Amino acid sequence: ADMQRWEEQSQGAIYTVEYACSAVKNLVDSSVYFRSVEGLLKQAISIRDHMNASAQGHSPEEPPPPSSA
Repeated sequence: ADMQRWEEQSQGAIYTVEYACSAVKNLVDSSVYFRSVEGLLKQAISIRDHMNASAQGHSPEEPPPPSSA
């Protein structure tokens, strides 16, 4: 009975570790999407700054072209 309980606990722990490893792998695989979002946010901020400067009558540098990311 003790061995059976130990085996069940071990299997549960193994499942938990495998699930955690899978979650970490999915986060690593998602890094390309996070970098893309980061680039788009930077571009949006640049465009916003350009629009604000234009609305105030300034003539700032042109915003960077859209990225293909």
